[in-house]
Amino acid sequence: MLENHFVTQLLTLSEIFTNNFFQIPDYQRGYAWDEKQIDELLKDIDHLLLDTSAVRHYTGTLVLSQIIDQSNQYHIVDGQQRLTTLVIFLKCISHISGEELKKSITTKYLKRGAIGNDQFTLKLNTDTRKFFEKVVLADTNLENCPITLESHERLLNAHNLIVKWLSQQTSVGVSIEQILNILEDRLGFLVYSPVEDAETGIMFEVINNRGKQLSELEKVKNYLIYCSIKLSALSLRDEITEHWSDILQSLNKAKKTSPAEESSFLRYCLVVFFKMNKTDSQYGYDVLKDRIKIDQCLQSSKNKNQTITKLQEFIQFLKLAAKWYEHLYAPNYIGLDKTIKPLIENIRAQNVHASIMPLFLALVLKNKGKGEILERHLQLLEKLNFRVYIANGMTSRKDKGQGDLYQYASKYYYGNLLKHCVSDDERTIGKIELINDDQALEYLLVDFTQHHARDSWFEESFRLDPKSPFDFYDWRGMRYLLMNYESSLQPNKTINIDKILKGVSAGKTSDYLSLEHLWSSKNRIGEGQNCREIDYYLKRRLGNFVLLELRLNIQGTNDDVWVKADRYLDGFEQEPSTDLQHVKNVGKYIRKIVKARQDIKKTVNYYSDFYSEIIGEQEERYIKFAMKRWSLKGYIGYKKHHEELEN
Repeated sequence: MLENHFVTQLLTLSEIFTNNFFQIPDYQRGYAWDEKQIDELLKDIDHLLLDTSAVRHYTGTLVLSQIIDQSNQYHIVDGQQRLTTLVIFLKCISHISGEELKKSITTKYLKRGAIGNDQFTLKLNTDTRKFFEKVVLADTNLENCPITLESHERLLNAHNLIVKWLSQQTSVGVSIEQILNILEDRLGFLVYSPVEDAETGIMFEVINNRGKQLSELEKVKNYLIYCSIKLSALSLRDEITEHWSDILQSLNKAKKTSPAEESSFLRYCLVVFFKMNKTDSQYGYDVLKDRIKIDQCLQSSKNKNQTITKLQEFIQFLKLAAKWYEHLYAPNYIGLDKTIKPLIENIRAQNVHASIMPLFLALVLKNKGKGEILERHLQLLEKLNFRVYIANGMTSRKDKGQGDLYQYASKYYYGNLLKHCVSDDERTIGKIELINDDQALEYLLVDFTQHHARDSWFEESFRLDPKSPFDFYDWRGMRYLLMNYESSLQPNKTINIDKILKGVSAGKTSDYLSLEHLWSSKNRIGEGQNCREIDYYLKRRLGNFVLLELRLNIQGTNDDVWVKADRYLDGFEQEPSTDLQHVKNVGKYIRKIVKARQDIKKTVNYYSDFYSEIIGEQEERYIKFAMKRWSLKGYIGYKKHHEELEN
């Protein structure tokens, strides 16, 4: 059994591993070190190779929790990333060692026990355990276990970086024994192995506040475990262990695993579940600790039971919210109502979600992911998000009005929106009386949208002031607008959103839709033409852009538009014509204008007049479509708000 030598003595890896086994609980996140952290460790070892002193080098702190009834088995509370990396390091050394040394390393650090009863000395959490044992600690053959998570990729990358470093060191004469000596005897750890769970709980506070890069989500997890220990709630602790693995797995699939992304996820959940306002949610961990004063909860059995129930409900909420993150970002539509799928697709494609995410979670969770009410509200939420937060120039700040939306989310989830957010005078709109939270939410969202992006402002946002330096090529909603426009022209054809959202796939030009200038930004500029202020203005306008298959776009970026039109409609060499209807339409219109202007003399204004006609026509088509596609007509309160604001 490990003694408590915290602070007083640095223990070596050899001392830590002798006769002991370690396990990373499922509530811990997967392997998270990337190249930067691996490189820092390797530089430390480089330094120790040059330093011949016998002084132990402080490498980090390990906080271990002894597994009940297992005298030599420990959960790793803190330090899993470094310990996992060092086990990988020792595996790489054993792979290039002689049989005797290989056996010694294996039995001490990798796997020990009689055949049939042997076990790995370090077991990772459920998500990464199989990959770690079958691939990283075996032969790195991915056929044994394919990569399915980011943590798998990081584990394999760590292995490969260490193999490369070992090869470089041995090639310049450094022996395996020298390197092994440093790992076994020169690296020193402060090890804290509390005997009681309550003492482990106190350590969570130390871990959370000592400056280590933890996301708010990790801090909250640690605090929840601490609460379960203080409350002597074994079932709560079991639920944390069970459900946290599901939470992390969903976030992994959604590729939302950075500290900032995890903290944002937590923030949205706290807004809805604990009714936190916008400011408090930015400091979620600290506010949660203040809300759940664990010592006060112990003063009566009633308070204790209420707290346990609340925390159990919160864990379940986090698990379900993470699953909806997976639906939205993975995307994983298994088990999703077929009528909800296209609505989720649209919101995902918007790629701007910070202000609407609490409402999204409140809607899908309260309505259990289905129903006509949910469909209607998701449609409205998508319209609000596009008009207020994506349309050009609607808000001076990207978080404008966010506090109101956050408040609506929590009140709607708990069923008291009508009572608290709509006055008695506002409950009758025309001949419609608001009778429930669903109607109240619709009314409030319409009111919010009209106040921040009323119809006339929204329409004007698609037109460009000649004096403005703005370029619609850089507008973050450009692809989304064109995707929706194309879908309206081909309603029976499924448009692959990833072709709009993702970057260029190497060597696969058919997998990517690029943003194409009709009047190219550098068209004839080398000849001293098309470079006046009016020309630059026209090239920045909304109507100058289409989505186009990259296979056609790369054929002639700076060609005249009539040359491009032939390519759009007839193809080019081995490339077929475009499959996009809005591009075909503009190609036909270009040919029409070329024919109509064939007898006009090419004066200095010929090109600007020619392109102005094409761009202006295309712009009006886009605006007419946008005003219909993102219209609020038919929603509760639209007529009232429209008349008040527009007249």
